[in-house]
Amino acid sequence: MTDETRKELVQSAARCECAAFIDGDPIRFPHRYKDRRDIEVSAFISAWMAYGSRKVFLGVLERLHKTMDAAGGPYLFIVSESWRYLSNEGCLYRFYKWADFVALCQRLAGIYSRMNSLEELFVPGEPLEKVVFMFCSEFEGVNGIPVPGSTSANKRLYMFLRWMVRKGSPVDFGIWTRITPAQLLVPVDTHVYTVAKSLGLTSRCSADLKTSIEITGEMARIWPDDPARGDFALYGSQVM
Repeated sequence: MTDETRKELVQSAARCECAAFIDGDPIRFPHRYKDRRDIEVSAFISAWMAYGSRKVFLGVLERLHKTMDAAGGPYLFIVSESWRYLSNEGCLYRFYKWADFVALCQRLAGIYSRMNSLEELFVPGEPLEKVVFMFCSEFEGVNGIPVPGSTSANKRLYMFLRWMVRKGSPVDFGIWTRITPAQLLVPVDTHVYTVAKSLGLTSRCSADLKTSIEITGEMARIWPDDPARGDFALYGSQVM
């Protein structure tokens, strides 16, 4: 990494990681809540939905959150099983059907019947990629959740973890403690991959999990205790 690249990334992260970022991002939905369980449920569902057209999926999330709020908030919507009254038929958004959302809610209800937080599924000290595979097994068969052991970059789940784990951010919540910010991977999608490739931060030919690990290693050279800050840096970078 050149000094010029490092400088550009530091400046880009400073520009992007601010309160103004929230409104145009799916993280705006969990920011509506104070209770950590509402934040957690809203964040997980919002991250699950975050692909394709931002304008469209934000509109779908708005409607889903109105439905959840009518039941008392995201957490009560899940544990009261209000989702059982939703239609199992028809398209929700792109590749998702309403049945997929119901299936996701059913798995969440099962987890919350056993524990107080999704965080309890993450074992402290274990390699994060291994624990993420174990986490995915709780949702095996649910559309939008990679199968355990997948080589997928699993961008949306690592974005959810960024939201839950990073401390002292005007954007992220930092309400989980079983995972440290230093363990996080940079969530990689096509845009982040393209920018990272143009900056020479990865030599890989596809945006998969190994690419995310490689990019995270480069970001750790700038932010060793918080490499996921590189997500903001690459998102806002003006270098292509």
